[in-house]
Amino acid sequence: MAKFLDHRELGPAIIDLMHGPRSRCAVAFWGNGAIDGLFPNGHRQADVQIICDVTMGGSNPKELIALGAPDDDRIKHLPGLHAKVYLSDRGLITSSANASNNGIGFLAVASLIEAGTFHAPGSEAYRSASRWFENIWNIANVVDATALVQAQRAWNRKPRGSDVFIDGRAPNPKSLFDVVAANPSQFRGVGFAFTSGEETAKARDETAAAIIAKDEALDLRILSESEEHAIRAWPVGDVFSEWEPEDIHAWPERFICAHLTPNGNFSYWFYERVHTVVLENGRGMVLARRPRGFRASLGFGAAPMAQADADRASLIFKSIGEAGHKLYESVEKLTEQLAELPHSTLRG
Repeated sequence: MAKFLDHRELGPAIIDLMHGPRSRCAVAFWGNGAIDGLFPNGHRQADVQIICDVTMGGSNPKELIALGAPDDDRIKHLPGLHAKVYLSDRGLITSSANASNNGIGFLAVASLIEAGTFHAPGSEAYRSASRWFENIWNIANVVDATALVQAQRAWNRKPRGSDVFIDGRAPNPKSLFDVVAANPSQFRGVGFAFTSGEETAKARDETAAAIIAKDEALDLRILSESEEHAIRAWPVGDVFSEWEPEDIHAWPERFICAHLTPNGNFSYWFYERVHTVVLENGRGMVLARRPRGFRASLGFGAAPMAQADADRASLIFKSIGEAGHKLYESVEKLTEQLAELPHSTLRG
């Protein structure tokens, strides 16, 4: 049996399901009142398994402590988890609702219009969800003291109520850094490359030759003649050279480049990775392109944003030092860096 749950039915159904034996939750964010609202008498039973996210600022560290962290190995975290899956012997609910008052309605009527689907125990959906939960449970990490510190830092960065940062300043919509810090989930799968200086045709030609040679060594070649020509003529400004091999292996498919020119001009560019190669001497190289619509898909208009971020960017480049470039392969890595910057560099 499967049943659609509208915004009026969802919260009570999740609460009822969580009162059943063998409760399991793969739910990204846990807010104030979750333990009191979901579990009988405000007490999480010993057999309840929880997987959450601690990197994006949506899980209240105080609630994680109330749930048992850092002394309970049955509360875990998994970076990038965005699911809302509730399981028990009473059935399965998959939904859009986090374990929060806004999503379920513990302390008052839920303020968000959520929806979900109930599946009976023994159904194929229930069995599949149970297997999926066990798989991610095995790769998740315990919410230990280190993870709680990470959760607290992310929670502190997250705007609350009237969208005010921890330092009392409203986020600047013209600042990319502010938008990223305020809405990290909006940048899921997006990396950030800080670069300086200028690329050369020599670096492009070395990269092109290595990519083509790698393709020629394959039993079944991938590149067409026109693609080879395009690689040899790749715009020099869209080449990223002299990176560590570890960076190349971690390089995200979509990324924002924060670039500082030799004369001190700072700007943003929006890219997708196309080709990567590590040369024999360990020099990592990337060919990227600027896809149409990528910037707009992140919610940014055409207005420049670099001016609002120039002070903070200069501090980041200063911390990078002689290398001149650094990869933050995920939004979590960049927000951790931003959190380390002094508040005096923030602009209203």
